[in-house]
Amino acid sequence: MASVLLVTVTTGWLSGMAADFPTPTNTEKAPGGPLSPREVCESARLPPGFRLDVFAAEPDVANPIGICTDARGRLWVAENFTWAGAAVGGWDDTLRDRIVVLADRDGDGRHDERTVFWDQGTRVTSVAVGLGGAWVIDLPHLLFIPDRDADLVPDGPPEVVLDGFDETSVGHTPANGLTWGPDGWLWGRHGIQGTSRIGLPGAGDSQRIRINTGIWRYHPARRIVEKVMDGMTNSWGTDFDAHGETFVINTVIGHLWHAVHGSHVERMYGTDLEPHVYDLVPQIADHVHWDTGEKWSDVRQQVSDGTSAAGGGHAHIGLMIYQGDNWPAEYRGGVFTLNLHGRRINHDRLAPHGASFTATHGPDMCFIADPWFRGMDLVTGPDGGVFIADWSDTGECHDHDGVHRTSGRIYRLVHGTPRHPGVVDVAAEDSEALRRHLFAENQWWSRAAVRAWQARSLAGVPLGDDIAWLRDRAANAEDPAHRLRALWALAAIAGGTPLALDDDMLLARLEDADPFVRGWGVQLLLDGCSRAGPAPG
Repeated sequence: MASVLLVTVTTGWLSGMAADFPTPTNTEKAPGGPLSPREVCESARLPPGFRLDVFAAEPDVANPIGICTDARGRLWVAENFTWAGAAVGGWDDTLRDRIVVLADRDGDGRHDERTVFWDQGTRVTSVAVGLGGAWVIDLPHLLFIPDRDADLVPDGPPEVVLDGFDETSVGHTPANGLTWGPDGWLWGRHGIQGTSRIGLPGAGDSQRIRINTGIWRYHPARRIVEKVMDGMTNSWGTDFDAHGETFVINTVIGHLWHAVHGSHVERMYGTDLEPHVYDLVPQIADHVHWDTGEKWSDVRQQVSDGTSAAGGGHAHIGLMIYQGDNWPAEYRGGVFTLNLHGRRINHDRLAPHGASFTATHGPDMCFIADPWFRGMDLVTGPDGGVFIADWSDTGECHDHDGVHRTSGRIYRLVHGTPRHPGVVDVAAEDSEALRRHLFAENQWWSRAAVRAWQARSLAGVPLGDDIAWLRDRAANAEDPAHRLRALWALAAIAGGTPLALDDDMLLARLEDADPFVRGWGVQLLLDGCSRAGPAPG
């Protein structure tokens, strides 16, 4: 029996929310249009056993600039209609952006419920969900839109969490990429064309961070923002490996960096904001994804055989380190990113190297025949399958051929038939379930469990028994990966329950046999230092 699509539009504090939403118009000059979603899936070149499905397509989704999942496994989509291209100054203020939520209730791999959560955006680039609502970059702000009962109806107007993000000179390299770190911080990125001065509303210049191109993060309990890394070009992808190490994707000058706190890495042009930096850190990949006998920009005309063999081109969007339980074991821990010009997923393999990592080129996958395919993001879901957002347009984000606003797709890349997890609501589960999820093979469940504990701590829910169990696991679990996950959960809980993680607990981690546990002990001790106070312990 065919599924019935349920379409809802949230109402409540904002009357007439959808009725006055400006109709997006196309300015794309190229003739024709994209392949149909079905044709894209049928023509995709995939490894044996994989299948590409249509999860959603126009008119149910358009211009997806960022995606994430919530504790119920629903897919949240940031739709951006206001970007107009460099030819017209970047933004069209006659249009608006919105956040749409797609749910697959019957587990058939295609959405059957669509809800417009919020449609008052003016320059939306990203969405993340957790701690009682949605976090949205809507330049020049980071917003929090409360929805504490998760009914997809905002509980009130957006709250400005941070401001100062550049929205003019930054052009096609704006702040983007909200994603939750393993220990409860909210991470974001920033591109090279503008300089932002980010801070809490009302903060003076001395209380703000300056960022031109790099990585930043915000702590929702401590209400502090800090810069993690300076450099690169225009990053649109971040993920964390099984050890909690941060990796980011980039374009042109190199594609993969290990985001070490306080690092200053190579940049496409200009000088680092820190005048006393004299040597910049190169990328960790031992290769590039284009033919170095060509100019990097030659790919704009066509993808040569040499560049195709190398990986498809210099431009990358989205980053996922696969840690699900649906794809075969050889893909676990691999770095996957969407290659813009090559219309494929690049696959790199990480290996420890000195104090950091090196990345070698693995076999690319998911070659897309549709010339309009513009992959924007990829994330793992609760069944281990991977959602892929397709902007669906021609050209590049900064070219002059206009924008096709009425197309967009969400594909789902799976191996075989994924196990349907049934009804999911991790945020509502009891302690026994959260403890089980923490050590799940599919890290989607582990991350959701940490977020649930973090939300309960911030809401004042007593967590004494859970904290005692987590402290025991952080110290005594046989698997170092389990010790790490328990430590991250304690760090997230400590935002609302400071006694969950004390200095003695962290100092003891410095004696752990595992180097990554020791490293996290150091990191969390440093996170606990005030800027003016003494070191803990």
